[in-house]
Amino acid sequence: MDYEQLLIDLRDGEIDEIVITPATFPAFQKIWRDFTSQNRIRGIAGKQGNIKYVRAN
Repeated sequence: MDYEQLLIDLRDGEIDEIVITPATFPAFQKIWRDFTSQNRIRGIAGKQGNIKYVRAN
């Protein structure tokens, strides 16, 4: 999955959210740690280790 493109789409308002599961988190984290617009996106912890990323208001 192209997490960098998903983050860009989320940042730009083209999508509303990204849901990351514990199984996909390691691959996502590699992209997230270098993503320069982290302050424009926030993560919301959910049940069973899922994290929903949305645009910060």
